[in-house]
Amino acid sequence: MKKDKLVLLTLCLFIALPLQSCVVARPVAQPGPNFVWVAPRTFSGGAVVPGHWVYKGKPHKNKTWVPGHYGPRGRWIEGRWRTLKAPRKNAVWVPGHWSKKGRWVDGHWRTR
Repeated sequence: MKKDKLVLLTLCLFIALPLQSCVVARPVAQPGPNFVWVAPRTFSGGAVVPGHWVYKGKPHKNKTWVPGHYGPRGRWIEGRWRTLKAPRKNAVWVPGHWSKKGRWVDGHWRTR
């Protein structure tokens, strides 16, 4: 009888632990109005993009929202507003984005 309880308890732990790691909580602090939470997702190749806030409001003059992301050394960088200054007259801002390999590509200027 005691052995049956131990087996049952062990079985419950093996079932419960993997399920617990799948829970993803959204951060409590919304950066401001007009922000939408994008849930974590996994690309077909297995790359994981963490959940992050995306700004969906009216554009701010000379500013862009950079979502939270992992830096090159694996450190988490909080989302923030970035001031933009065009280096040339015909330059176009390409916003930062997640690649299909799950890596963050910083926003950058592209010349037309």
